[in-house]
Formats: sequence, structure tokens, C-alpha cells
Amino acid sequence: MIHVDSVTAALLGQLGADPVLTSSAFTLAEGEAFNNDLNLTPWVGIYHGSLRIDPHTLGGAQPWEGQLELFVYVQEASHRSGQEATRRLNRAQAAVLDAVNADRTLGGTVLMLTGMEVSPFQRDLAEDTWLFTNEIALKATVRG
Repeated sequence: MIHVDSVTAALLGQLGADPVLTSSAFTLAEGEAFNNDLNLTPWVGIYHGSLRIDPHTLGGAQPWEGQLELFVYVQEASHRSGQEATRRLNRAQAAVLDAVNADRTLGGTVLMLTGMEVSPFQRDLAEDTWLFTNEIALKATVRG
């Protein structure tokens, strides 16, 4: 069967092993409550979305093939301006995308990442602090 937790754990491990994310002190979370603390930025949250499963073969070791959605939220903050928060977020997002692209099989837990879509998710201003978040939707083909 397809184990979604193995895929999200592999993605967390891949991001955590990336030298740029590590040296930049990214906070990484898998399945945790959404971050609201600007002191934890840059922050990355990993969550699984839907899993569509279809028959692949009649019997065999991997009779099912699925399309799995993963959501990666990248967050940055600034005390200066929304423009600075946007620039910081874009740099953080580029680093995360580079880390994801380093192994598009996520350590062999998926056959291949088949698509990505980046969208603005949240733009907050609280107590003179801009906290901005983008959503990266990953699509992957899995078998089990």
C-alpha cells in the first residue's frame, strides 16, 4: 500500500539535509500547526493533500498507482516593509525549490514529482511586522 507519511518524512529529510536551508537556519515542520511566530522565520511547513489511487496491475508487488498532492508552505517576515518581506520570501522559496529539485523521487518514496505550482497564500501585517507565506503544491506519482 502507499504510505503517505513516508513521503512527507522523506521530503522533510531532504529539506533538512540541504546545506543552504541548514546554513540559513530554516525552521522545518511536518504536519504541525501553522506558524504565526515571526521569530521562527524562515519557516517551512510540509503537509499532505489528496491521494487518488487507481489499479496499476493485477497482483504483483505494487498493484496500485496514485497521484499524491503535497503542500509546502514557505514563510518569511520583515519589520521594515511588505516589499522586503516579499523579497525575503522569494529568496526562501527559491532555496526550497532548489532543495526539492535535488531529488525528484524524494529518496525513492515517489516515482517522480510530476508538477509544481506556487501561489501566494497569506499576507499578514501585525504590530509593524509583515508575515508572508507562499504555497507550493507538489504533485507526485506513487506506487504501492
